[in-house]
Amino acid sequence: MADKTRLSKRLLEIQLGKLKILQKPNLKLEQYPVSSEVGSELLYMAGFEHNDLDGRVLDLGTGTGRLAIGAALMGAEAVVGVDVDAQALALAKDNAETAKVRVEWVRSDIEKVSGKFGAVIMNPPYGTRTSHADTHFLEKALQLAPGVYSIHKSSTRDFLLHFMTKLGAQVDQVRSMRMDIPHMFEFHEKKRETVEVDLYRIIRTPSRA
Repeated sequence: MADKTRLSKRLLEIQLGKLKILQKPNLKLEQYPVSSEVGSELLYMAGFEHNDLDGRVLDLGTGTGRLAIGAALMGAEAVVGVDVDAQALALAKDNAETAKVRVEWVRSDIEKVSGKFGAVIMNPPYGTRTSHADTHFLEKALQLAPGVYSIHKSSTRDFLLHFMTKLGAQVDQVRSMRMDIPHMFEFHEKKRETVEVDLYRIIRTPSRA
């Protein structure tokens, strides 16, 4: 288990940057990797600013495991990474070995995930290929943990804030960043695309507990 008091955000970013990403991602699953900069910022928000990564942590839609591995590096008691894609999970396992951390990897659709967690961290689909995939992940995350840390496109902010209000959840914090996405699909015209993203801290209200 890593000692989070000795792991700076910059060192965490460097460690995440060493992890491999999918070379042939599935567009339907929106397998865009979280950048090491954005990933370390989300984990720093959760682990250092709010002390929400001390217990059992779930990475929902983990992909190649960057957020799950980051949580383990920060000293989480136990980390579970869930994804439906076997290829992504195989690479996540390799990445965990590289980082020398222990993560429980589970291949599953998110609907089948159960249990109680201290926090959910995730970089869910943005909903550009499957309508409302992002809100589907948020609803499930709030069923599993009292605190959710999630990354979304800034262009959906107004919609998501309204959705969270309807859901009865509290948006405690929104932090904006730019995230670089490498050339991954044929329709990408540039070597890297820059996307405006928001990092959310969402709290489950007592009525949803």
